[in-house]
Amino acid sequence: MNAHVQSLESINAVRGALTTFADQVRDALVELDAEMRRVSQWLQHDRPRHWKTQIRQAGDELHEAQQALHRCLMFPVAGERPSCYEERAALKRAQARLAYCEQKAERVRHWQRTLEHELFEYEGRISQLVRVVEIDAPQAIGVLHKIVRHLEEYQSLRANNPRTAYDELAVARAVWPADEASSGEAACSDAPSAAGTNDDVTERDRADA
Repeated sequence: MNAHVQSLESINAVRGALTTFADQVRDALVELDAEMRRVSQWLQHDRPRHWKTQIRQAGDELHEAQQALHRCLMFPVAGERPSCYEERAALKRAQARLAYCEQKAERVRHWQRTLEHELFEYEGRISQLVRVVEIDAPQAIGVLHKIVRHLEEYQSLRANNPRTAYDELAVARAVWPADEASSGEAACSDAPSAAGTNDDVTERDRADA
């Protein structure tokens, strides 16, 4: 493991940029979640309640318009059946108003189903980004922090004693997880034993010759 670090400031800059990125994404996710909750509340509760009230009022207006037209038709004028033009127009307006409110209520139900589907899709797609900012980014920041700390310690040792050796294996053990370090040590420990086996075979060949 040969490390050629030109600038600790560059590593710190990367760590700072990664921290800023994670914070900004986390804030954006919180804001987005709040906005989705607001829209869901508006669509699941506010709009249905509103149009339910409007349908009831439109139904009452329709009933009143029907009664007004019936009363108008009950009293002929000069022996002739009255036209009741205003009452008929009011009845048509009431009918149109009720149909409009019922249509709006149906559209709300449609968008409720659409929103539920989209929220389900969103949760599945955003989970990867959530993992990045909640797990991957903090782990990467922690590794960079350890790297900087050990390099600073190394620089301090070299400044006090230029002949001090840099224990690369110790740094690797401190920075990377134990299982990764142990697998690397196993690979390194296998190499000398294999080399020893080859030397034994060569000695036996020489003796036989």
